[in-house]
Amino acid sequence: MPGAKSTVPVSLQPKSAASYSYGSVDQRNNDDESKRPILGKTKREMGQKEESKELKPHRTFDDELEDQLPETLRRFIWKPMKDHKEIPSLIHPKANKSAIGCTLCLCPFACCCLSQPMVKEGQIGLSWHEDEPMILDQGWHWWLDPFHKFDRAVSLTSQHIQHGPIHLIRVEKGKLGYALDTQTGNPMLLTAGTHYIRKAEFKWGSFLDLSRPVNDLGALKLIRVDRGHIAYYFKEGELMILEPGLHVIAPPDRFGGFVSTQLQLMDLPKQVHESADYVQLAIDADVLYCIVDPKKALLRVDDLPMLIRKTALSTLAGIIRSSHLSEVAGSRKVAYSDTKQKAGEGNHDDLHEASAPSFQQKVHDEFLKELHTYMLNDLGVEISNIRINDLRIADPNLASKISKESIKIAEQEAEYRMLQKEADIRTVRANNQALEIRIKAQADAEKKKILVQAENDTMIETARAEAASITIQSKAKAEAIEILAKSKKVESVLKAEGEQKTILLTAEARRKARVMMGEADEKYAKMVGSTEVGVSLAQLELQKDALKGIGKVAYVPQLPSLLQSKNFEIGKSCKETINN
Repeated sequence: MPGAKSTVPVSLQPKSAASYSYGSVDQRNNDDESKRPILGKTKREMGQKEESKELKPHRTFDDELEDQLPETLRRFIWKPMKDHKEIPSLIHPKANKSAIGCTLCLCPFACCCLSQPMVKEGQIGLSWHEDEPMILDQGWHWWLDPFHKFDRAVSLTSQHIQHGPIHLIRVEKGKLGYALDTQTGNPMLLTAGTHYIRKAEFKWGSFLDLSRPVNDLGALKLIRVDRGHIAYYFKEGELMILEPGLHVIAPPDRFGGFVSTQLQLMDLPKQVHESADYVQLAIDADVLYCIVDPKKALLRVDDLPMLIRKTALSTLAGIIRSSHLSEVAGSRKVAYSDTKQKAGEGNHDDLHEASAPSFQQKVHDEFLKELHTYMLNDLGVEISNIRINDLRIADPNLASKISKESIKIAEQEAEYRMLQKEADIRTVRANNQALEIRIKAQADAEKKKILVQAENDTMIETARAEAASITIQSKAKAEAIEILAKSKKVESVLKAEGEQKTILLTAEARRKARVMMGEADEKYAKMVGSTEVGVSLAQLELQKDALKGIGKVAYVPQLPSLLQSKNFEIGKSCKETINN
């Protein structure tokens, strides 16, 4: 209708620009800086501290991939959306068909403004509403708006979809998406999944295959060094070595390249050299080497393989010039002194000449002797081995003559070996006869030795038996004497113990008798001393005992008075004597 305002149904309005998820970027509202994500910030750096309080989920393949990245790149990692339904500007097919039908009935000319695009399953639609990009979900969409134009439908599996400032990027597993924020100059690393980014300063780069040795991140370089190799770069003009792993090199540092530290085979070009006797020899050889000090090798030599090749060729030429044709043609000389050596004759020089090393061994030893120490100490390269593939005379005519001479020498050698074999057979037969005689003589001597040994053993055993019998008899006599002595000793001990017991019993009986006598005398003394008559009788008894055995008596007139004065002491002495 003329003068009517073009309106967009509410269901066709885009979602709010504030609906961000998993690192998606939307810059439609330039005034709302607080809702815009900061470029190069991960979820942890965007203030989501509550995630650290939760239990850590099971580590995924993407987490392990992120851990392998250098620390300087991890802060530029961006996480994907979980589903394309989370796209902030996604419009769902919810148009009001009845309202559109009424509008067409009232204004038949409005059909020219009707749009009804169909977005198939597995696709999304791209449209423009004036200068605003729109993303349509799968389904049938209707709108009456001359300013809303449908652009195209694209597959959801497309790796990169750009619609104005909107970018939908799908990153496969094992890869990273690389983009650049031209506003800050920071790189953006997109992990596996689908990313929605709306930013005018966003510049898509490429997909990074981390299995490649070098990935360019704008001015940065992501270097992958595998085991068995090293990489090198220059930092402030100094050579720096990168060990196995992932590394980032940023300007002004300059990446140099890779160097293999594995064992390498260098095929030397075929060369013709003259021997000491001016015979041209064609040689084909290989050199095995490995770099053990990459820094020394890179600083000292500009073209290391060329130097190794030239040095190896010149060394081989010098070895061949110092060698004679006889050394090259035959590596082992015919030694006619072998029979003498077996017989114990000849000297050690002949044996040493017979076992001379081959020419190839001589080339190997001299080559390593001249180059190994020099290459290792000065260039950091270890020469491990040289392999001679082919060594022949360059002149065909001379080679043919030497071949014929070699045939004659081979025939002579065969004849010599045959004669030597016959001599060996005769020697073996003679040795066998001598050995038979020697064995027979040794058997007779052994027999006599055994008989003599048997007789000696018999005599020794007889003497041992007699000695043992004498020893047993002597031992029996000694034991009998010892038993008799022990019995006498026991008898004397028992007799002494019996006598001792008898003496003890006699002494004990006497002691008891004396005690009983003393007790009786004490009782008697007490009974006698209790009366004066008893005292007198006791005195008389004492006098009687004292006068026993006396034949004569002398009268002393003073004795009675003396006795009378001492009655008390005499009585007292008698009591003491009785008590004792």
